[in-house]
Amino acid sequence: MSTPSTRIKLNPSFWRHASCVPFSDDVVPSSLFLKHRHFLVLDIETKQLVQDVGGWEHIDKLGISVACAYDSKTDAFLSFQEHELKKLIELCEERLIVGYNIRGFDLPVMVPYGLKTQNLDVFDIMYDIATLTRKPFLKLETIARGTLGTGKSADGLMAVEWWKKGEIQKIIDYCLQDVKVTRDVFQFGRQNGFIRIQNSEENIAQVSVQWN
Repeated sequence: MSTPSTRIKLNPSFWRHASCVPFSDDVVPSSLFLKHRHFLVLDIETKQLVQDVGGWEHIDKLGISVACAYDSKTDAFLSFQEHELKKLIELCEERLIVGYNIRGFDLPVMVPYGLKTQNLDVFDIMYDIATLTRKPFLKLETIARGTLGTGKSADGLMAVEWWKKGEIQKIIDYCLQDVKVTRDVFQFGRQNGFIRIQNSEENIAQVSVQWN
């Protein structure tokens, strides 16, 4: 007996390139969620800062100190050090990857470790919110504060300092917290159909989302 195929909806971008196969950016989010039963929330921390490697065009040289993830299939939080990244890459190839600005940062930094981005299905929360609000590069902190009433525990600058001092567990704890916040924002949006953006105590905006 044949297995029914999954119908997907495509963005206009699909018709603008020569490939007969859609890239993940060409697929509307709801189609990605229909295609994948399980997802992987991803976040990485780097050994260096962007200015240390000559700017954003060289982020593939940043190096990864720690990468963390939440796997919805096992309901487990995972951490990986640099020598363990092959295991993470294998998981990325099996799941829908969810994250915040992962298309512009995390995934390109993982490419030198063997990640082939053309093989992945990716849902980037920041990019989707930017499309909905026309406000690019909103910080995860503003989404988490408005939606969950909590935020990040530190920032990437501290993670680089911890790497220099050899304080790996601090990096893992921070990265896992980022993953948890991202996962919780994603789950809130899926369950409630909206998220909130908090730019100040008085300025909280509600945004409708379709993440299921």
